[in-house]
Amino acid sequence: MKKICILTFMILALFLFSCGANSSNPGNTDNADNNKSADIQNAQDNGDSPAVPEKITYDVPEMDCGGYNFRVVDRDGYLGMYWITVDIFAEGETGEPVNDAVYKRNRILEDKFNINITEIRKDDVLSYVQKIIQAGTDDFDFIVPHMQQSSALIQKGQVLNLLEMPYIDFDKPWWDKTINDSITVNHKLYAAAGNITTTTNDATWTVLFNKELLQNFGLGDPYQLVREGKWTLDILYENSRIATKDLNGDGIFDAADQWGTIQQHECAYCLFAASGQKIIEKNAEDLPVLALNNDRSVAVLTKVINFMSDDAAQIKADDSKNTSKYKNVWDEITTKVFAESRALYEVTNFDMVKTLRSMEANFGILPLPKYDETQSQYYNTMQYNNATVICVPVTAANQERTGAVLEAWAAESVDTVTRAYYDITLKSKHARDDESSEMLDLIFSTRFIDQGMFFNWAGIQGFFSDFSVKKKMEFASAYEKAEPKWITAIEKTVKAIEESN
Repeated sequence: MKKICILTFMILALFLFSCGANSSNPGNTDNADNNKSADIQNAQDNGDSPAVPEKITYDVPEMDCGGYNFRVVDRDGYLGMYWITVDIFAEGETGEPVNDAVYKRNRILEDKFNINITEIRKDDVLSYVQKIIQAGTDDFDFIVPHMQQSSALIQKGQVLNLLEMPYIDFDKPWWDKTINDSITVNHKLYAAAGNITTTTNDATWTVLFNKELLQNFGLGDPYQLVREGKWTLDILYENSRIATKDLNGDGIFDAADQWGTIQQHECAYCLFAASGQKIIEKNAEDLPVLALNNDRSVAVLTKVINFMSDDAAQIKADDSKNTSKYKNVWDEITTKVFAESRALYEVTNFDMVKTLRSMEANFGILPLPKYDETQSQYYNTMQYNNATVICVPVTAANQERTGAVLEAWAAESVDTVTRAYYDITLKSKHARDDESSEMLDLIFSTRFIDQGMFFNWAGIQGFFSDFSVKKKMEFASAYEKAEPKWITAIEKTVKAIEESN
């Protein structure tokens, strides 16, 4: 497939994780540092040639670990189909690009440090590692939980402050500065993202569109809308109403019909986040402060819930009427309906895009839509209960060894796993046109992290989903009820972190 190089090769290889939007305040439309999309487009228009990166070098000492068994805990996946960890360990080469890149990277690490990398796969990473840590035994060297699992470990003081780990340099491009700066509390960092794992990218939200349906309805070029800054929630909603059809004429809209948009209740948050509004900001002391209760938040969320409550525009796979009828709604509704060209749009993540490899009809990839055209840029986010980070348990016996291996692990992933995942898998296998490649660069360069969702204090995530479930927007009363619980939970976390290592 012909590729368009929008970011320079150095950015694609080194900065996939670190090129996100400025984390200080994504709602600030005057922040020039945030507006990456214009820079991306300018680079393309100017015909800049891709830079050839120098060989990756990193500063860790020579270390012979004497064949040490370096143990990593990660998750075993869901329903045997989704969120299966593929970026940490590989038994051997299979011809699959990411698998083979993981295998190559791990052999480099094993040879460099004289270690044997061992994977410990668990259905429930959190309960397993908490039990081991509470017992005080040194059974693993680092953990790869999803973000909200890591927040539970942080709040119980069960993981180390990574900023104090030897040899790890979070200013290096193989660590995701946007994410890592966003999740510090009191200038301490207990979970980190970087090139070490691809799952954070798999968990990134996107909007897919069916090209044939779009053409049938004469709805224009969505890529051009994005470039012009006109891809908005209003457009998504309007087009979704046009595309929704009662195919069998029974007067009931269900999974047998044609839909404007397929989504899920969790999209109430991701579509809200696409406006740049945040739940939590951080003050000058690097402490979390609630920032949700304002007029723009209410306006954005009202528009989101109006769309998600309209049964003549969209279907939510995880509605109770669907979960009670289908064993696997993600396969039987989300993937099936879109693959059969019975949905114009699908709001989903890149892990789900893998399930569409055999789809005959062509589809394209878009960023999350803006709230309105006055918004200066696009904002993208991820599923916090699927995006992964790395943590080091307080039981780690040799921090020098762990720190050196982790720094090398992240750095060695740049030319192996990151390249195989981004350039080969996402841009060549998943993207079906050059424009989608362009959209991928835009999506990953405009991601941001909200500490409120990361810690999910007192069920903040459910605050958004509940409006979608109930199909009713009552912000003032819901916020009044939730705020005291959130404040208590935040204060408890801050105190625990201030008192911990």
